[in-house]
Amino acid sequence: MASDDDDKDVPRNWRRRLFPAVPMAVVYALVLCLLAEAIDWEVGGGGAMMLVVAFLFGVPAAATSVAVMIADPRGQMRGGRHALIGFYVTSVFLFAAVVLLREGGICVIMAAPLFYLASIVGGLITGLLLRRTRGRATALVLVLAPVLGMPLEAGTSYPERTGSVITVVEIAAPPEAVWRNTVAIPDIRPRELSWTFSHAIVGVPRPEDARLEGEGVGAVRYLHWGGGIHFQEWITAWDLNRSLAWTFHFAPDSIPAAVEGHIRVNSPYLKLTGGHYTLDPLPGGRTRLTLQTDYWIATPINAYCAWWGDVFLTDFHRIVLGVIKERSERAASL
Repeated sequence: MASDDDDKDVPRNWRRRLFPAVPMAVVYALVLCLLAEAIDWEVGGGGAMMLVVAFLFGVPAAATSVAVMIADPRGQMRGGRHALIGFYVTSVFLFAAVVLLREGGICVIMAAPLFYLASIVGGLITGLLLRRTRGRATALVLVLAPVLGMPLEAGTSYPERTGSVITVVEIAAPPEAVWRNTVAIPDIRPRELSWTFSHAIVGVPRPEDARLEGEGVGAVRYLHWGGGIHFQEWITAWDLNRSLAWTFHFAPDSIPAAVEGHIRVNSPYLKLTGGHYTLDPLPGGRTRLTLQTDYWIATPINAYCAWWGDVFLTDFHRIVLGVIKERSERAASL
């Protein structure tokens, strides 16, 4: 049992021990990141897998466990302080990951809620183990869990989930005018793009150009976004002035690592399976334009990933449909 004198010393000791505790924990987290990267390339074939449990949950929990054992080796502090240590560790780690590991903002923002949750839980569990066992040996299990778990998770399969994001806009222009500004959207200017959370806050690159080569089924749309992102849409259905469908095709360099090194849109855990536009004529020479994008995911956190996917795709739909709407209505007014 900790004496009253020890309890009185806890706040002072806690703050003094935080100075070595947090940096050491962050260094350990960075080492685990490098280990995950090595396993990713060795087992996953160059970034083809996703270490969700061992990485997104295991790394912050283990790093926080290191910090708690250094800052409060006898488990004297209350759980609130252990959770706060987890918050400090994760905050510093995420900053270090951006600066030292060149992590993209998309990955960091998506991972941050899970990292904070796992670090707080890791801090609480470590504190509980230290209080119950009066030693660090048991708590070390949590520290070493990611090292043991990453190779095991590399061969794990997860449940699959398919989904679609659908966005609709009404345009004061006939289908013929809308069609011309839908099949090809060249030279998109920044002023044409509306504000969205994904692009303004998260930093997702904006579309810059979409050009069509050929007509009918078998034609190809070439798309370019900011940051050097480029990919193709192969036309699979073509109904003049009524509908357009395609499948996505990504090259190995479609999304440069400088933009996002860990989220791959054609991998064993994530695929964009197709999309299509539908143009429905409305009274008064208007058109209802619908954009649908279909996706497939297989992770242990499908609901969480699908939520982010819906956010990103909805924002992308909004700005693209906004460009089509503005250009079509301008053309119809001439």
